[in-house]
Amino acid sequence: MKHRLTCILLIFFFTTQIFAQSVKINNDSLTNISSKPIWIGKSFLQDQQHIWTSPFHIQAKDLCYLLPIAVIAGTTIVYDEDIHRNIMQFKLDHSWVKDLSPVFTNGGEIPVIGGISAAFYLGGLIFKDDKAMQTGAIAGYALVNSAVVVTVLKIIAGRQRPRVDATNTWHPFPESLKQFSGDSPDLYGSFPSGHSIAAFTLATVIAQQYHETKLIPIIAYTFATGVALSRTTENAHWLSDVMIGSALGYGIGKYIAKRHSQTKWFLFPSQSGGYLTVTGIYRIK
Repeated sequence: MKHRLTCILLIFFFTTQIFAQSVKINNDSLTNISSKPIWIGKSFLQDQQHIWTSPFHIQAKDLCYLLPIAVIAGTTIVYDEDIHRNIMQFKLDHSWVKDLSPVFTNGGEIPVIGGISAAFYLGGLIFKDDKAMQTGAIAGYALVNSAVVVTVLKIIAGRQRPRVDATNTWHPFPESLKQFSGDSPDLYGSFPSGHSIAAFTLATVIAQQYHETKLIPIIAYTFATGVALSRTTENAHWLSDVMIGSALGYGIGKYIAKRHSQTKWFLFPSQSGGYLTVTGIYRIK
């Protein structure tokens, strides 16, 4: 129960506050963006600092949505075993779920998510579409931010995947470090869902960039929701894992998209030691 309480607190702080901060980026903050070139590494560190320190900016007015989200998430964690059994039974009873589930779950894989981001950028480059180029660049950058967040939270939480033995078990830090010394990652890598955070990060950036075309956000979020739900039907995650992963992806995607809505991205790829290097970005007013 102590481990569950710890993770509920993580949910309360990170999920809700990242969302809260994502909607507080206003025109004044955008106006103050420097026109001087900024190294992409510095920009990344600044955004990571904002994400991880967001729990320290809780205000009284935030409680109107912080508390309901915390209660819903906490309740879901407590009843995850029962919920998961019902989900798996639903899959057994409906052949269309078994057919669609693996298709959607592949949509959260790195090659697919990264490929979509690259397609936007390269498509924009080829067809001289600055908005598409910016969308691809912001999406790729946001996905890196999400990857850092989900990796750290997985290590802190150390939650066991349902496919191990279908029990809601936690091995929080530092016990979770055993995965790096020979233990199966499935014993520690369930919370939160990486596929869900990636899918919703990408969907939110695209939806934010093309919000004036109503169909695009609908398609983007439908895709992300399918990816997230498929992680439960594929027996890879508990429902609360995908709920939190989705909320984190939405919050980070929204924050990064709004924070860099006036960023002009100059990507200069070069190869060094087998790695693809991106030299930097340039912010404009």
